[in-house]
Amino acid sequence: MLWSLLAGVSAPALAFQDRDWQLVPAATTHWVEFTQGSELSKLVAGYRSGGFESAGGQWVGFDKWYRPKMVDTRLTWMTQLSPEFGVLWGASTGERAEKYTIAPSLKLGFVYQIKAGPRSHLSIRATSVIGGRLQERACTADYGEIGGVQQVHCRLAATELAPDQTLKYLINALPPDRHQAQIRYTYIF
Repeated sequence: MLWSLLAGVSAPALAFQDRDWQLVPAATTHWVEFTQGSELSKLVAGYRSGGFESAGGQWVGFDKWYRPKMVDTRLTWMTQLSPEFGVLWGASTGERAEKYTIAPSLKLGFVYQIKAGPRSHLSIRATSVIGGRLQERACTADYGEIGGVQQVHCRLAATELAPDQTLKYLINALPPDRHQAQIRYTYIF
């Protein structure tokens, strides 16, 4: 019943039975999510098209600074413990480029489904993501005789802000979807 709510690949999990030491099915695990590119990945992907002109007249593009070798990838499974209840668990790879890092993360949660009528059911799903923080790194810029060599927010290096004032705009954010809860009523007609 619970599996009908989530789609994926099925594989039985095995456990030992104490008395006879035989392998018996304990629960069923289903693959329920595969995503590439978290919300934070999409945020930094938008910076790739930007850039600025240096004091020497050269174009400095952000593409190489904000292009990861591998996009943050999440896999999630559901281990069905009863016809009504399942545990959600998964992990993400994280993401790294020259000027930012998205830390790997773990996803934990549950889903509970009950029959609400002959042709309907009610489900409750809650998940939390642990980790996955996006941290942007500063650049070292040479402002010549005006300001010398200083740490600066890379994307704001050519603005009118003082270099030390740009550092407070470096991104240091947790995933916006780190806590989710969903209640769903389904009626089949």
